[in-house]
Amino acid sequence: AMGKPLVSKFVTEGLQASVGHVLLRALNGEHTPSFELPLVKDGEQKAVVLLNATTRRGPNHEVIGVICVGQDITQINAMAEEQQRIADDLARLIDSANAPIFGVDPKGMVSEWNRKAAELLGYPKEDAIGKDLITSFIEPENRSSVEEILQKALAGSETSNYALSLMSKVGKRYTVLLNATTRRDAKGHITGVVGVGQDITQLNQVMADSKRIADDLTRLIETANAPIFGIDIAGKVSEWNAKASSLLGFSKEETIGKHLVSNFITEEFKDSVQDVLAAALSGKDTANFEFPLFTKHGKRKEILLNATARRGPDGEVTGVIGVGQDITRIREITSEQQRNADDLARLIDTANAPIFGVDLEGMVTEWNRKAADMLGYTKDETIGKAFVQNFIQPEDKTSVEEVIQRAMTGCETANFTLPLVSKMMKCYTVLLNATTRRDAKGKITGVVGVGQDITELNQVMAESKRVADDLMRLIETANAPIFGIDVQGKVTEWNAKASSLLGFPKSETMGKSLVGNFITEEFKESVSEVLQEALMGTETANFEFPLFTKSGERKAILLNATTRRGPDGEVTGVIGVGQDITQIREITSEHERIADDLSRLIETANAPIFGVDLNGMVTEWNRKAAEMLGFAKEDTIGKALVEHFIQPENRRSVTDVLSKALAGEETANYELPLLSKFGEPYTVLLNATTRRDARGKIIGVVGVGQDITTLNRLMAESKRVADDLTRLIETANAPIFGVDTQGQVTEWNQKLADLSQFSKSETLGKPLVTNFITEEYHGHVSLVLLKALHGEETASFELPLVKNGEKKAVLLLNATTRRGPDGEVIGVICVGQDITQINAMTLEQQLVADDLARLVDSANAPIFGVDINGLVNEWNKKAVSILGFDKDEAMGRHLVHTFIQPEDRKSVADVLHKALAGKETANYELPLLSKHGERYTILLNATTRRNGRGEITGVVGVGQDITELNQVMAESKRVADDLTRLIETANAPIFGIDVQGNVSEWNAKASSLLGFSKVETIGKHLVSNFITEEFKSSVDQVLNSALLGKETANFEFPMFTRSGERKYILLNATTRRGPGGEVTGVIGVGQDITQIREVTDEQKRVADDLSRLIETANAPIFGVDTRGMVTEWNRKAADLLGYTKEETVGKNFVERFIQRENQSSVGDVLQKALSGEETANFSLPLLSKHGNRYTVLLNATTRRDGKGDVTGVVGVGQDITELNQVMAESKRVADDLMRLIETANAPIFGIDTSFNVTEWNAKASSLLEFTKEEAMGRNLVMNFITEEFRDSVKEVLHQALKGNETANFEFPLFNKSGERRDILLNATTRRGPDGEITGVIGVGQDITQIRESTSEQMRIADDLSRLIESANAPIFGVDLKALVTEWNRKAADMLGYTKEETMGKNFVQNFIQPQDRESVHNVLRRALSGEETANFELPLISKHGKRYTVLLNATPRRDSKGAVMGVVGVGQDITELDKVMGEAKHVADDLTRLIETANAPIFGIDKNGNVSEWNRKTAEITGFSKSEAIGKNLVNTFIHLDHRRSVNDVLTRALFDKETSNYELPLFTKEGDQRDILLNATARR
Repeated sequence: AMGKPLVSKFVTEGLQASVGHVLLRALNGEHTPSFELPLVKDGEQKAVVLLNATTRRGPNHEVIGVICVGQDITQINAMAEEQQRIADDLARLIDSANAPIFGVDPKGMVSEWNRKAAELLGYPKEDAIGKDLITSFIEPENRSSVEEILQKALAGSETSNYALSLMSKVGKRYTVLLNATTRRDAKGHITGVVGVGQDITQLNQVMADSKRIADDLTRLIETANAPIFGIDIAGKVSEWNAKASSLLGFSKEETIGKHLVSNFITEEFKDSVQDVLAAALSGKDTANFEFPLFTKHGKRKEILLNATARRGPDGEVTGVIGVGQDITRIREITSEQQRNADDLARLIDTANAPIFGVDLEGMVTEWNRKAADMLGYTKDETIGKAFVQNFIQPEDKTSVEEVIQRAMTGCETANFTLPLVSKMMKCYTVLLNATTRRDAKGKITGVVGVGQDITELNQVMAESKRVADDLMRLIETANAPIFGIDVQGKVTEWNAKASSLLGFPKSETMGKSLVGNFITEEFKESVSEVLQEALMGTETANFEFPLFTKSGERKAILLNATTRRGPDGEVTGVIGVGQDITQIREITSEHERIADDLSRLIETANAPIFGVDLNGMVTEWNRKAAEMLGFAKEDTIGKALVEHFIQPENRRSVTDVLSKALAGEETANYELPLLSKFGEPYTVLLNATTRRDARGKIIGVVGVGQDITTLNRLMAESKRVADDLTRLIETANAPIFGVDTQGQVTEWNQKLADLSQFSKSETLGKPLVTNFITEEYHGHVSLVLLKALHGEETASFELPLVKNGEKKAVLLLNATTRRGPDGEVIGVICVGQDITQINAMTLEQQLVADDLARLVDSANAPIFGVDINGLVNEWNKKAVSILGFDKDEAMGRHLVHTFIQPEDRKSVADVLHKALAGKETANYELPLLSKHGERYTILLNATTRRNGRGEITGVVGVGQDITELNQVMAESKRVADDLTRLIETANAPIFGIDVQGNVSEWNAKASSLLGFSKVETIGKHLVSNFITEEFKSSVDQVLNSALLGKETANFEFPMFTRSGERKYILLNATTRRGPGGEVTGVIGVGQDITQIREVTDEQKRVADDLSRLIETANAPIFGVDTRGMVTEWNRKAADLLGYTKEETVGKNFVERFIQRENQSSVGDVLQKALSGEETANFSLPLLSKHGNRYTVLLNATTRRDGKGDVTGVVGVGQDITELNQVMAESKRVADDLMRLIETANAPIFGIDTSFNVTEWNAKASSLLEFTKEEAMGRNLVMNFITEEFRDSVKEVLHQALKGNETANFEFPLFNKSGERRDILLNATTRRGPDGEITGVIGVGQDITQIRESTSEQMRIADDLSRLIESANAPIFGVDLKALVTEWNRKAADMLGYTKEETMGKNFVQNFIQPQDRESVHNVLRRALSGEETANFELPLISKHGKRYTVLLNATPRRDSKGAVMGVVGVGQDITELDKVMGEAKHVADDLTRLIETANAPIFGIDKNGNVSEWNRKTAEITGFSKSEAIGKNLVNTFIHLDHRRSVNDVLTRALFDKETSNYELPLFTKEGDQRDILLNATARR
């Protein structure tokens, strides 16, 4: 450029003259004004410069040239253009909006008046602008409220959804729903108010008309005399009129919204009612459907219903409405007759007594269920057959015929013994009453007999004696000692085993006090207490019961004390079956000592110890495990280890380890993952050792572990912190670089690479200053880095970055010293902020944009905008409220594809394409679908949107929501149609008249009922043409009253059919009104009640027959009503209990005639029958007038009225008092035997003559694991004895079946799991009532435990040794002299000394360093005195000189008497832990320093969103110190409400590993100022 002509070379041709002129004037010494000079290169304008041309002079003041100083105004011009574009956009939006928009200045003068406002009110913009809005366009009565709204807006308080009343030029009133928004200038000063409205005038008018029609329908439904119900498409009640409420007792509020079928229809009718409603919902109406409903109090109502589909504005079915007729009374009258007949039939058929009936020819007419069950002949096989000829034995025919003939003459017979033979030739004896049967006129029609079966009474006596004999034989021969006492505690039973065991023969014990004579003083009280409880009915199992022999030797007896009862259930004593457990007690103490040693070792070990059984259930859980995981021992024992304490992802591997150990393959050093009670994961290094029982059989796994959680955690944390530091540096939004002590680059993150245009690979290892800093800054930057390398950090220095001589960026940096693990300086790290482009747009441009944004966002009309690709870029609050999609969900999404239904997309796309081509569309109905699937219709103006250069950039549309308007108009039509359809299809006759009394409504039911078609009636006078002369006056009066607004309910209204037949109508006359509330006529909904007046006489005859049968029956018959009051009490009941019918009827049956202890059960039976659940063969206890107890076997039968409603209970009984007494004694003896067998502490087995099991008591079940059900009926020898013992066992049982009993036979049995049980058995012959052998019963004693005890001691000792040896933790043991007695494999591996090298050596002298011996000696001394030490750090040195630190629990070891015999210690190797902790601390310090001193704001949150990092720069920017921020919720505390959701989304994504770069995060300072931070959100691990 130098030396070349400026104008011709560097100024465009069009400006050369003007620029030349300016320069010429300056060369002449003239002052020139500023001028704009565009700079162009290669035909392209590069910039616009605002220049001053100033004369330049030489030393003698001569003009030597011109110098121009300029300012680049390129960006300012661009901003001005953009400002103009936004202003134009706002103006275009206001003018073309489909909604009326008004604006006023601070004086209330109109400043905005768009095209829609002009159309609506008739004033063109020119007539409105500058006029006072209130005085010119608002009616006087509304001016005050409008003035108030404007004043608020002018004071900055905006108003939403204000109904603004406006008057048009032609005097028409309009209502506009308005948002009044404050308008401001560039400085934020209020310059006026702008309001965007929605015209709701037509909507208000349509809604008023819709309300009138709906009111008419509602009034008709509500006042109709017929019940009217409505449901919606979900089957929920939507209509429920007053008649329905009064009929059913449910108020409208109680029914609306509830499911009709589920809540008001009984189970049996739900399907059929649902079918009818479903048909109506599919458009198929149903007429005259009989429809049962139940009242609030459970009373059934029969409704004859017309179910009619109800339709919406588009004809779609919206529900069903049904008009019904209450036909309950008609149904009651018909069904009452049937009920009486059914009552009689049910009474006869369900009676517990056999009932027979014959006619005058002796042919069978009645044969109830009891007779059929007893004799085997069905009712069909007997009816019509000659009773005497077919069912009575020849020798009895004469006497039976004589009884029947007497009854035929009216002479009844009571308590006749009637012999009968069943179909299977079984003989029965029935005690019979033969009663004469008569018809309604008293004429004899036959005989009915109610009997009582007394056959069974004689059969029970012999059985009682047989069972008693069986019991005595069992007691005497049992292998277990059996004792019995009476209620005074005196001995009543003392069997042979008791005699042999204790040395007292039976004769010396009987009648003596058991406690007083055979129990020592110290145990008398406890034994006496057990026996007293058993005498009170509380039995005791497995009570350890001490007895002393005649020679003074003590015997320990394990006893079951069982209550013994008499025939009436009264306690008569106690019987006890015992087991001699003396030997078992003597051999267990050593066993317990070894077990205690093992338990103490496990419990006090410093290492966690777990044990599981074969099913993986926890059996061991020591104190260390409980401390570590937070689960107490009680919380874990019996729970599945894997399912409850292992995380799902680790369960398979843990199960594999346990399975191997349970198969005998032990695992060492397995890392077992565990989860604590509080969700904390732990890792235990485990040895899984197989655990075995005394026989060597695997019974579980025990594992001794070492907690390596902290070690793993510290190692992971060390790696995490290092990764965190690396990720922070690399992904930070701020530029970060680092240098080593030679000034060579060691860090160069992505942000810095982007800014400097040097990649990381180009910079690493190169000197920073010489390669990347301009020469002028070398000294300054070198000094800063040198200071930092000497520990003196520098904050906020500016560093320019240069590439190829060009400055790429300016950074504001913090230089922070970087240190190694030992604190030595290893370099410098710098975190910066790019301050190159900190330029703000002008305030005016922002305010104009804000004005547009505020208008768009607060408008009462929905406003949408799309860009040229159809993607949403405007979406105001009104759009959000209508469609449910918030702005974030809508912005950037394709309007047509996302928010328009498929069928409408083409037309909407066409409108948008036109607007994008510059052709705007007005009043387009835009169909939209909300987030929740609701359809909306928006009346839209689609306006082209342009930029400052006039280029089309999108479309903006201002709409008016006309959804509700469309719905209301359609609803008006639907309601009118609904009313017409309801009237026409109702099942009740509906008539209507106008104010002259002429017929205006006449529905199909009225036509079918009266025979006059609708055409024949409409327009004719109702009273004159369709009412008879005698009733015209009263009907006319009712109708006139209704025309005056006085409605009439339940008016009985006679009408005559075309054929002259009279019909009675029960009518509600309801006033009908027009839209202004004026009376327009009367409508009446009626009910045809003609049929209710017609009844029959048959009901009385059936009732009489029932009463006679009840009264004369040989069985006692009682009846009660629903309140339990006596309604029936026949002659037999009176004879039995001594109360006459007069004394009982109306009295409470349960309270007056049932004893208190039985009232509850009898009440339950009656309540069940009253709820329809009948009871057969219930034993009813009764007390006679004279105090005698009776038991009646009763059938309680529900009694119902004509509607099927329960009215009471009738019971036909059989007196079984005497039978019960005999059977009770038999049962008592049998129960005594069964109780003795079942509760005995010894196993008792019984077999029949085929060796099949017949007895298997509870002790046998618990011992052998086979339930009684699994054993009964199976061959004892073949199923429960092993092959090798079958012959010997079979021989013993065979001998007993011959009567040769065997004592003390050792009898092996195997339990369900295959374990052998050794039983010492007495095999006793069992006999029937005639002395015949029926089987064998054996009372045994389990002697398995005695045989196992010795080997169990050895197993526990082995278990302890195996646990110590295989434990993953080092275990040491010493005796009282501190000589080594235990030295496990882990100790040997760790220290290098084999077990052989250590045993018997002094632990302290040989394996502890001299300086530590005293402290170790003190710990051992305290443990040997019984004082345990936990978590003692034991210093050890290995054979090869390596130091170890073991965290030890020192626990005393005791012998069986509790004396201390040594110390055992379980340790945990914590040597490596210290090393890891040092490294973790170093890395953490490095990260902390980097975060704290960085020049960029750095903050961190935990997984709950609470602040966990807050560096110095963040504190400086926000004004909140670190202490004020840490622990606070970042989003709720420091982010504005408007941005919380988006910020929360970014942080949540980061927490789920979806990191976000360059996110603009708005933070608020302590003073409330917003600071925008460009953020990288990185997951922390």
